[in-house]
Amino acid sequence: MLYTIKKFIAPVTKFLRKTLRTICAVLIALMTSIVVWGVITRYIYGEQSVFTDELARTLLVCLSFFGGALAFADGVHVGLIFLKEKFSISSKKVADIIGYLISLLFVFAVLVCGGIMLISTSIESSNELITLPISMWHIYLCVPFSGFFASVFLIENIIDTLVSPVKKESK
Repeated sequence: MLYTIKKFIAPVTKFLRKTLRTICAVLIALMTSIVVWGVITRYIYGEQSVFTDELARTLLVCLSFFGGALAFADGVHVGLIFLKEKFSISSKKVADIIGYLISLLFVFAVLVCGGIMLISTSIESSNELITLPISMWHIYLCVPFSGFFASVFLIENIIDTLVSPVKKESK
């Protein structure tokens, strides 16, 4: 059964990885362009464009959330690597699954559920950016979406760990 789920989830996660990489690349390109524009306007016109600082900061926040989800996808999340290195080879599989389950619980509770509550609260309060006519809830969408992406990747990691054979310790 796990092999069937793995077979189904593999193309989905491949698509999600590609989508996340594209989102992160676009965010980096936009952020770089906005910061360069801010520097140009500061030195040519003597005054920085008012929106550049706030928009660059907002894009950095979104990039951090999506980049974190991508770290789960690529298996390079610092917390999980640290946990994995503390155990012997024979107990790494159990440690991996426990680490993934704890991460999944946290990501689902904080990012997905908490992110949805954050968006709901922001819609009710009608918060907007100071320098741009953008509602805060639009920006907060990155929280539950990154949580969803990370959850899918963590589920994939759990399934991969369960179906992979246990490696023997070399002495």
